[in-house]
Amino acid sequence: MLIRNRLTLTFTLLTMAIQVTLSLLVWYFYSLYRQEEFYSMLEGKARLAGRILISQRHLHDNFFENMVRTDLLTIVEEQINIYDNRHNLLFTNRNLKESDYFKEKIPKLTNESLFEFRSGHLESIVLPYRDRGQLFYIFASGYDRIGFAKQGTLQQILLLANLLGFSLTVLAGWYFSGRVLKPISQIVHEVEQITAVDLHKRVHEGNRRDEIAQLAMTFNQMLFRLEDAFVSQRSFVSHASHELRTPLTNTLGTLETSLRYDRDPADWRESMEVAVEELKKVIALTNGLLGLAKVTDGAVTLTAVQVDDCLLTAIEQVQAKYPGRSLPLQFMTTEEASFTVKGSPTLLTTALLNVLDNACKYSGEPVSVELQAKDDQVTVTVADRGRGIAENDATHILDPLYRGTNVEGVPGYGIGLAVTQKIIDLHQGTLQINSSLNQGTTVIIRLPRQA
Repeated sequence: MLIRNRLTLTFTLLTMAIQVTLSLLVWYFYSLYRQEEFYSMLEGKARLAGRILISQRHLHDNFFENMVRTDLLTIVEEQINIYDNRHNLLFTNRNLKESDYFKEKIPKLTNESLFEFRSGHLESIVLPYRDRGQLFYIFASGYDRIGFAKQGTLQQILLLANLLGFSLTVLAGWYFSGRVLKPISQIVHEVEQITAVDLHKRVHEGNRRDEIAQLAMTFNQMLFRLEDAFVSQRSFVSHASHELRTPLTNTLGTLETSLRYDRDPADWRESMEVAVEELKKVIALTNGLLGLAKVTDGAVTLTAVQVDDCLLTAIEQVQAKYPGRSLPLQFMTTEEASFTVKGSPTLLTTALLNVLDNACKYSGEPVSVELQAKDDQVTVTVADRGRGIAENDATHILDPLYRGTNVEGVPGYGIGLAVTQKIIDLHQGTLQINSSLNQGTTVIIRLPRQA
């Protein structure tokens, strides 16, 4: 069911429930009012009969009957019965046989108070009346034709009002739900216009305060991330294809030249060595791309890892690659603190190795390494005094396959820091790079410490 139909139905049901409840309350309280008013009229009739028939001693003549004929407030099917204290019928205004029905109500009187009861469509009261020390019981009954007619008319009015209210509620609910969902319909229409080639478009954010505006703002933020991802993907594909094309082209050209012109085995060997070096570049680049893809996938099991063990392993591998390079390691911690984090030892070693390798690659001087455990963080700081990073390159240094403008002559593909960033993100840490051109670079890795 469409949300608009659901909102209309819900709005209609709630409104009609309230309307019907109010109508029933009106009908119920009017019924009580009618009944109370009619009982008051019967009480007045009974007291009038007591004053005229008992106090004036007209029980045995036709004075009351003659008065009733001229009474403009005569009740439909009106009946007046008077009993003495021995429950004997003294007077009735109708030529009816005495009924025990009224006698049965006399014992129900308590403290000589008024007692109301109903028999079929007739409503009755019994009233104790004292005159000259003698107790009488006056019964007055009748049918409230006018009151029931008014109540029936009110019932018809309420029924028609509810039917009309139901129709108006459906229309109002349909209009109301349309107005409420109009911004969402507009967002849907705008989203349908956004394709992969025009991710720069954004949806209208309305007043930027209500829930629908927040939905639009959230969607725009998602579009920003998608656009960045598409731009990064295009840049990645462009750089990757360029980086792969160059060594493959060199390899193919070397082998074709050797096949066509080389006649001496020494020349063949030289050509094969050149081709092998180019293929090593392709393999290194491919491994880097596969590593980046694996880290981006995020399907890695994290366990308790000692950062100091990973760092020592990375330092050992870097020293093997750069013999004689000094990498002094300094521990900054207390006796109670530990270097335990939740992560992957292989990935953490790779991230640290990439940072250390870059520091040694772009600097010929000693590289200082500091490991610190403080509060809830483990911090690794690697500082070199090499060529640094240009200001224009700083914002792109973490992009895959991006290399700075001042790294000519230094082998590399611009994948190491991108992989490191992904690994640190996977471990819910932060990577901070501070660099000044020709003054050196400081890389700070912060990881949440496991208690």
